Amino acid sequence: TMDSYWKYQAEKERKLYAIIDAFTQNNGHLGVTDARYINALKLFLTGVSPLEYMAHRGFAHVGRQYPGAGPRVACLMQSLDEIRHSQTQIHSLSNYNKHYNGFANWRHQHDRVWYLSVPKSFFDDAVSAGPFEFIVAIGFAFEYVLTNLLFVPFISGAAYNGDMGAMAFGFSAQSDESRHMTLGLEIIKFILEQDPDNLPIVQAWLDKWFWRGYRVLTLGGMM
Repeated sequence: TMDSYWKYQAEKERKLYAIIDAFTQNNGHLGVTDARYINALKLFLTGVSPLEYMAHRGFAHVGRQYPGAGPRVACLMQSLDEIRHSQTQIHSLSNYNKHYNGFANWRHQHDRVWYLSVPKSFFDDAVSAGPFEFIVAIGFAFEYVLTNLLFVPFISGAAYNGDMGAMAFGFSAQSDESRHMTLGLEIIKFILEQDPDNLPIVQAWLDKWFWRGYRVLTLGGMM
């Protein structure tokens, strides 16, 4: 229910921001073991956080198009999750903006830096596709394929570098991803159950977006 959803997310918020505040007050940025980790954070902020916001917008749009209460509520909750992920990532990394260059204009860079054209085009194309293709693209290629391979190593790197703020938002976001992956798989199952002729259409979408997601993973490889 919505009531239990709000309580669950509010509890995660309290824990997350307590850790972020403690990290900031204790000058946690000075405990980073390798300066290259700061560059990895810049890649994450410019390449991943804007995608979370685009996912929020996409699910808000799609939720308006579905007539049934079930998919509308599912899209609403995922839309809220995605904007929360974007906000907590920005808040967690904002402490570095006080001490290091390159964190202030991440949104400006997202539209102009050449290597960010790959993640940017992924979501631009997904949002401009139809509602069912969007759900398949994000629920499968982004949530099921990308986020596990991105967040788990990133959280490990944050923990290794003593970055409790980034580690906390990674764990907080990862706990939502299982629900997001379930939505994507259920939508695929629903489409296939409606008509056997949908199979080649869905298969083409899976082939297309799996490859697009694989290309976005090059950003994770650089991190």
